Amino acid sequence: MNRGLILPSAGVCLILIAFAAFRGPQDIADGDDRMTVAADDSTGKASSAPTLVGRQVCRECHAENFALHAQHGHASTFHLVSQTDLAETFDGQSFDAGEPYGTYHYHAEGEGRLSVSLPERFEQDRFPLQYALGSGHHAQTMLTLTTAVDGQTEGIEHRVTCYSDGRLALTPGHANKTPHDALEYFGDSSRGEPLQRCIYCHTTSAKIVGETIVDLVSSINCEKCHGPGSEHVRAARLNPTSPPPYSVGEPSWDTESEFQLCGDCHRLPRSISEKEIRDYPKLLARFQPVGLLRSRCYLESDRQLKCTTCHNPHQTIHAIERSEHEQHCITCHQPEVAEHVACPVSPTTGCIECHMPAVELDEGLQFHDHYIRVHEPTLRSSEAGG
Repeated sequence: MNRGLILPSAGVCLILIAFAAFRGPQDIADGDDRMTVAADDSTGKASSAPTLVGRQVCRECHAENFALHAQHGHASTFHLVSQTDLAETFDGQSFDAGEPYGTYHYHAEGEGRLSVSLPERFEQDRFPLQYALGSGHHAQTMLTLTTAVDGQTEGIEHRVTCYSDGRLALTPGHANKTPHDALEYFGDSSRGEPLQRCIYCHTTSAKIVGETIVDLVSSINCEKCHGPGSEHVRAARLNPTSPPPYSVGEPSWDTESEFQLCGDCHRLPRSISEKEIRDYPKLLARFQPVGLLRSRCYLESDRQLKCTTCHNPHQTIHAIERSEHEQHCITCHQPEVAEHVACPVSPTTGCIECHMPAVELDEGLQFHDHYIRVHEPTLRSSEAGG
């Protein structure tokens, strides 16, 4: 596939199609607060199919969960770069990515827009950095939609990421890559289903149309997990003293349903190769359901252990003390209960460090391993200490 959109010719570097076509913030808007309940409240008649209402409508009855969610990483997983402070953070900075790339130079373009140049290869041409993915709790990586020469929409995940401490470094997974064409000097490319999935998992609603995104509801809001809420809201407003059950309140909702929901983006074994599942490389710590489904805690709980056994899905884990997490472990591993298996080393504390340790991945990013088990180094250390 020929994707040579930047071609040095007689000393002149031709502009990327993306540069000319990039239109910026006016192309999309976060529709969350613009959604309305798709029902005729005067008659009580439901619309033909449930539609999105936006989290502000959910707030009317679920203020506590709304407030918790606002502090969660899910609430800020996707933005226009112009809606963040990334232009201010990057402006005037440079980052040497080494061979075969060179040194990136960053430029604030006004109104929060940001671009990057690579003068060693493309003189002063600038590549726009369009969207920011990630809450910032760990990092934020930028994505630009452009059009390849075959007319297909292509996403370029920028080679450099801003980490939570404000430093610039290579994007996770981008080390030791070789660019195959001019676009890939600025980042890894994706198209088709992989690109759609990337944006799908960072938004509540989004549709890629050319180099823009329409019908956008940014980030992971209420209706990403609970589904379109118009019918629920309509029924609740008709009977506010006895609102109807909804989504996770349905009788059919079970452990498997929850794993399918969370694993849709956090990954399930079906999206991992058999070799990876067998070898379990440390990268899989990022994909919590994969490890949890392999754990004896899940298998020996009649497969009832699920994500919400330990996590309030509305609340950020940064607001929860380690001891509170350990209480979930102790609930099923009480030393005084004969039917329980209690830890012989430390039955009431230290559960997370020993059985779900933090795994360090690229650039210092850490994820707790949800494959709950006895880790051999920890066991040998405890035995050595008597």
